Amino acid sequence: MSSSATAKSGERIKFIYQKMEMSGILVSHDSRQYNIKLSSGYNISVPVDSIEIIHREEITVSHHSSPPSENKEAEVEIIATGGTIASRVDYLTGAVTPVFDPGILGENIPNITSFRYEVKLMEPILSENMTPEIWQRIGKIVHEAQEKGRSCIILHGTDTMSYTASALAFMFSSLKRPVILVGSQRSSDRPSTDAYLNLEAALEFSRQNIGEVGICMHNSISDTSVSLLRGVRTRKMHSSRRDAFRSPGVPPMALYSNRSSTVEPGTIPCSMEKVSFSSSLEKRAALVYFHPLMGPDDFHAMCSGKNIVVIAGTGMGHISSRLFDSLKSLTRDGTKFMMTTQCLGGRVDMDVYSTGRQLTELGVIPLGDMFPETALVKAMHVAANYPADKFKEMMITDMRGELLSREVEF
Repeated sequence: MSSSATAKSGERIKFIYQKMEMSGILVSHDSRQYNIKLSSGYNISVPVDSIEIIHREEITVSHHSSPPSENKEAEVEIIATGGTIASRVDYLTGAVTPVFDPGILGENIPNITSFRYEVKLMEPILSENMTPEIWQRIGKIVHEAQEKGRSCIILHGTDTMSYTASALAFMFSSLKRPVILVGSQRSSDRPSTDAYLNLEAALEFSRQNIGEVGICMHNSISDTSVSLLRGVRTRKMHSSRRDAFRSPGVPPMALYSNRSSTVEPGTIPCSMEKVSFSSSLEKRAALVYFHPLMGPDDFHAMCSGKNIVVIAGTGMGHISSRLFDSLKSLTRDGTKFMMTTQCLGGRVDMDVYSTGRQLTELGVIPLGDMFPETALVKAMHVAANYPADKFKEMMITDMRGELLSREVEF
């Protein structure tokens, strides 16, 4: 059996464990156990005295050649913001960290050679660290690309991708070319990664007549198809599955399978009009998720100083009556309140129960079946770009496909 001194963190090893030969990368170790990332992509921890290391070698880091920093003939811009799709495992720590080398595109995506593309690298950021200021920076890059007649593919972390997609959708009243956010659930260095197929599909979607902001992710847990989902109608429904994203109530805008893509009926086509763009956002905003423990002081603390507040209420759009006095006080101070539902399906209907009717009388705006995250971003856009007396009218108006007249199951 081997001792911990026989291998160093970050080395590739072959070893025998429980009479089976395995291989992987030694992530870390101490006097008691090895932590190993297997070649399959999974991690194991094993006691030091339970394995025999039969081969070890240092990992050689390959340095890919990147495409030119500027390609005036490009038809698509690939904007790398970070996230799992632009991350790899740091084998000295075992953590997934954001890093993107444009050279991996040519090595791993079969259809890349048929595209003229330009890569723009932003400072890599994990999606939980996204902010409205970064949405605005991305929006300005997309606007410049649209003015050049280019499609945009945005590499983005999955956890807050729906917020960024909604922000971009509301920034543009029309698009000359598709804007596609693409992510992955597993980093690009894992054998089970979904990054490359998602990017392959995004490239094919970028050539289609789609004048919308979409999210491009696996359509199933296997590598058979990829969907392009409407950005303002998409939610992440699973923490780790490759088909984590769903668009309740509407079909995908496009599908990719067997190296070809098809656009579904009802998808908004590209516009030949001048691109109308505004990145202005009201940032004194909040999304409040009601729960039974929430008291008036809690509610007031979360909403105080905000100009707009989206409530994710229970069922058809309810919060406890014990919060009503605080809501009245905040409304008198100028805060605008909107109601969405915590439910994954259905819509707000505040005329059914007395609580809902009381909230409507207090000025709370019901938002139908709009998702809470979409509602927050839309309210930020509307408050910054329309007169105050038009706020309610615009919030209950379908602007980018965020509101459905009826729900259809898909």
